[in-house]
Amino acid sequence: MTQTIERASASEGSSETTMTVQQINVIINRLLQLSLEPLSLSEYLDEVIYLLTAAPWLPIQNKGAIFLWDEQAGCLQVMAHVNLSPDHLALCQNIDLGQCLCGLAARSRKIIISDGVDQQHQLHPLGLEEHRDCCIPLYTEDRILGVLHLYPIPDHVFNEQDLTFFRAISSTLASAIIRFGQEEALKSAKAKAEEDARRLILQHEELLAADRLRASVEHITRHDLKTPLAGIVSFADMLLEQPDLDDTTRKGLAIILESGYRALHMVNLSLYLFQMEQGTYQLNQEPIDMVSVINKILRELAQQIERARTPIKIFLQDHPLEKGNRFFFLGEELLAYSMMANLIKNAVEASKPGQTITIRMLPTPPWARIEIHNVQPVDPRIRDRFFEKFVTSGKKFGTGLGTYSAKLIAETLKGSITMVSSETEGTTLTIVLPIPGSIPA
Repeated sequence: MTQTIERASASEGSSETTMTVQQINVIINRLLQLSLEPLSLSEYLDEVIYLLTAAPWLPIQNKGAIFLWDEQAGCLQVMAHVNLSPDHLALCQNIDLGQCLCGLAARSRKIIISDGVDQQHQLHPLGLEEHRDCCIPLYTEDRILGVLHLYPIPDHVFNEQDLTFFRAISSTLASAIIRFGQEEALKSAKAKAEEDARRLILQHEELLAADRLRASVEHITRHDLKTPLAGIVSFADMLLEQPDLDDTTRKGLAIILESGYRALHMVNLSLYLFQMEQGTYQLNQEPIDMVSVINKILRELAQQIERARTPIKIFLQDHPLEKGNRFFFLGEELLAYSMMANLIKNAVEASKPGQTITIRMLPTPPWARIEIHNVQPVDPRIRDRFFEKFVTSGKKFGTGLGTYSAKLIAETLKGSITMVSSETEGTTLTIVLPIPGSIPA
């Protein structure tokens, strides 16, 4: 006869194998200790089934098995056993939910005790003698975890204490299985995180190597460009020395010479920017007249300024700039030229026709202060990243390098550059550079 048991059996009784509370506590405490030892789940289950089938005071024969539910396979699978024959193991290796006594216990989540082999024993190995079964489901509130299958000794009458003990075993094993699963998940997550970290480090190293190669190729290319550019400049300069040139030819050669110098300066500057980024640039400071630098830039941008119809007003302190005015700072002319050219060109490109651009130079010892103001505000989406590399907005062919290089140059010149922009006040760029005789902190 097979019983599905939730409470004590109606025929409670006692036998010589009745366990004491102390013996029950010994078993439960040992199960808890095992769950805390550095074992794998498989090793833990082997220890558990051995402990339960070997304890002399338990009403259990020296054989049994522990099944775990396999989500992927959708069945119970034997994970640990004691003294089961190969034929028995082969027949009961995989058990569907509801199949045989173990499957019924798993589906009902109730302890099933059989007093002998009956029709519910769907899996019955040949030669298996008459026996009793005790199938204890292992589960949580939301899922089945497995089944503990024990073989009671003949004629033992299970009482409330036995059933309470089995429920305690079920709860203890379920908690341990959950913990082992969580630890395994954590180990897998840790291993994946470590693998991802190694992959990221490798990718980072590959990117650095590619960047170094790119930088090296660019450096060589820039360096190699200097030789033909120097030849163009020298040849144009030599031709301009000829006395019998007509005006058209002389103007053309002058344009070639100026363009060659400008290209040569750009190549030199790109090499310098690379050195600035690497922190290897050797600064050679000397007194430079900012008025002269700005005038050169305005001559170069004259056609662009005229097309844009954006007048530029220049002030020395609060007075319009006059012929002969000077405004010195400490730095390098090529770097200052590139920095101011980028900022003034940006202001022109950002302005609408008729809007005035103001450049104001203010001596504030130990600093030379230059302010560039235009009416248009900076796009709010990039204000916080205005000086970052490759950040641009509203320019079809913008590279996002102008303001980045300007900031890099200002800092290389031992100064700084800031930007303030709003819808009502427009945009003001403030460049602060040391003046001759000053020693910036």
